Amino acid sequence: MGCGCCVTKLLLGGAVLSAILYAWCHFSPEPKVDIVENGWYGSGEWRADDEAIHPYKINVPQKVLDDLKSRLLHSRVSHETLEDSDNFRYGFNTHYLKEVQEYWRSKYDWRKHEAALNSFTQFTTEIEGIQVHFIRSKAASGYKKVLPLLLVHGWPGNVQEFVKLIPILNDPKKHGFDYDFAFEVVAPSIPGYGFSGNPKKTGFSQVECARVFKKLMTRLGFQKFYLQGGDWGAIVTTNLAKMYKENVLALHVNMNGAGSFHGIGLVKAILGSFAPKLFFASPNQANFSIFSLFGMIMAESGYMHIQGTKPDTVGVALNDSPIGLAAYILEKFSSWTNLEFRDLPDGGITKKFTLDEVLTVVTIYWAQGNIANSQRFYKEYFADTRNQELGKVFCSVQTGHSNFGNEPFDKMPEEVMKHYYNMQFRREHPDGGHFAALELPKTLGGRLDSRCISKRCTSAVNYERNAGKTVGYGIGCVVGGTVRGATPRPEKSINQQILEGSGQRFHGRFRSGTDDNLYRYLNNL
Repeated sequence: MGCGCCVTKLLLGGAVLSAILYAWCHFSPEPKVDIVENGWYGSGEWRADDEAIHPYKINVPQKVLDDLKSRLLHSRVSHETLEDSDNFRYGFNTHYLKEVQEYWRSKYDWRKHEAALNSFTQFTTEIEGIQVHFIRSKAASGYKKVLPLLLVHGWPGNVQEFVKLIPILNDPKKHGFDYDFAFEVVAPSIPGYGFSGNPKKTGFSQVECARVFKKLMTRLGFQKFYLQGGDWGAIVTTNLAKMYKENVLALHVNMNGAGSFHGIGLVKAILGSFAPKLFFASPNQANFSIFSLFGMIMAESGYMHIQGTKPDTVGVALNDSPIGLAAYILEKFSSWTNLEFRDLPDGGITKKFTLDEVLTVVTIYWAQGNIANSQRFYKEYFADTRNQELGKVFCSVQTGHSNFGNEPFDKMPEEVMKHYYNMQFRREHPDGGHFAALELPKTLGGRLDSRCISKRCTSAVNYERNAGKTVGYGIGCVVGGTVRGATPRPEKSINQQILEGSGQRFHGRFRSGTDDNLYRYLNNL
């Protein structure tokens, strides 16, 4: 009896504490974020930008490639992998590193991949003193609608991540999708990354980057546009959607870009960790634990602590040693693609990518000499408190979310995410990791059932016919559309599916059928 009384008191106390936390979080006002409309990150004093748009072709000097091969030939790796740890648990396995070194030196052909990148139309333009490089890839002819999409990469990536995704977005019919719309893609290199110039002053954070990319889109003539981002791209595009929501038609992310968790969402994540099945509908969240998630992040985020504090120090080493740079970057292509790959001697890198694909990412960093500049983006993230303040602002722009099963940094359930985004759709994919655009471009690109013709398309949901059902996911038609023929019907009731909370949501798995509520919902968006 005594024990039962204690348990009752503990449960009652926990319920009261949760109610207090819930009320405190619910009535806490959103912060007012100070957003300035102009900055200057060029050399010297401010001056007016040269707003001309210049064609750009990648042309790495041959002496840079010759120096790379010489350094690879004479590189020094003086330590050996531990005898009882022939895997990636201690970092990049030196046994496999020697194979990568030899392949990169003797078989990898940069000019081949340079030509592939140059097959995309590229430009540069000066914004706030920085030469911003971007791909502008127009849609194929013959589509009823062409939609502008800003596509933003992350770290340790660059625009090389998008070489398989952009053609699908430009011409979906060519890749087997029966759409009447296609995307015109603008894919910039984040300043300090890829082929963009480097900021010359402190303070170029994800808030500043969002402003620069908004200026890029409006300079190109797009007053309203769609957004897609992963990694830093998810945070930059989320910031942009919050800062300039009048310019954004919709947002799609393949990683949570809300920043740190807080408020009701955090309370729900903590409570749900003790009884996930009571809080979260997805069977994929049956074992959710924010505490285990925190432990994983601590184990996998050592790089973040270095780059968020003293990026220039480690940058010196990486910029001087190509084999060190390869080990540092490719280790992320191993563990962030699938944490289980840490137990493999080769890190499982070529299970999802070719060595050519990932070495092209590394070679861009090497040829441009900007690994330290890219790492400074972490320092600026933590230094700019507006990132954390914006993280507490609800993203009211209609949002779609592709959640890939092996993405280590995107584990929050939908019931948590909806407190940070106007979540119109979320699709949980069983496979796929952090570099989804390169690993699973068709999945991220999305599929649209031939019976669902978009009225108002966004960078979010499509439909796929699968064993007689229609399943939505990907960059495509998320929030709005005229459904011709049979209208999708959710397995749960409409009220359960989309009339939840303070706003309507559109998600889940659909069967063929009719439902006037859903039809009106789609047409009213």
